[in-house]
Amino acid sequence: MTMRESIESLFAAQVAELVASQEFRALERGTAALADYDRFLADVVRTHLKATEYVAFLCALAPPAASESRLQNLLEELHHPGLLRQLAVGAGLGARLPELEAQAADDIRRLVVEPVLYRTLGEVGLAAFCEVVAFEYMLARLAGRVATFLASHRGLGPAVLRWWTEHADVDVQHAAEGLEDLETYARYYGLAGEDGLAIVELTLRENVFLRRYFRDRVPATAWLPAESPPCGS
Repeated sequence: MTMRESIESLFAAQVAELVASQEFRALERGTAALADYDRFLADVVRTHLKATEYVAFLCALAPPAASESRLQNLLEELHHPGLLRQLAVGAGLGARLPELEAQAADDIRRLVVEPVLYRTLGEVGLAAFCEVVAFEYMLARLAGRVATFLASHRGLGPAVLRWWTEHADVDVQHAAEGLEDLETYARYYGLAGEDGLAIVELTLRENVFLRRYFRDRVPATAWLPAESPPCGS
């Protein structure tokens, strides 16, 4: 099995676990409380609000063969924070935006100042790249479903849900390019063997989607920010 096949298999398993989780199923079936939808949306906004910073970081580390696609990915990401703010306001969470902005900024600060497990910047980049592509992979498959249940059970309209529907449209291509660029990155930095795969497995040791989107409802041991860079997409 190639490194790309191994990574994609890990992504698929985590997407399946997310869909099967009690939290996701309750949201999709409409049995969750209004507060659960609000917590979910707040976690999504916090998770992705500073995505451009993470994507820019990967642009800086991208090998020559992947630099053009990574730059294009960054350019397509620039308006997404605005769509996330639109989502928050449209869902009645506008008053919480300063808090969510501060939390998202603190996630970046902690990533920079807290100790990490990795030996080199190349290894840190591989872990970050893995999580970014994991979210593109997941959103390509589930963003449309999430938009549907938020419209049905939370009463949100198309303009408010644009962040979700855009990801449903564009992340199929982004995920495919991301997997290819991730493998290119690993080869370029000499991480295409067992060491690189070990970093990927460590990054995904807990379900990355559950721990970002349901922060208050996963075991405390699953939330270890010093060892797991936040994502962007």
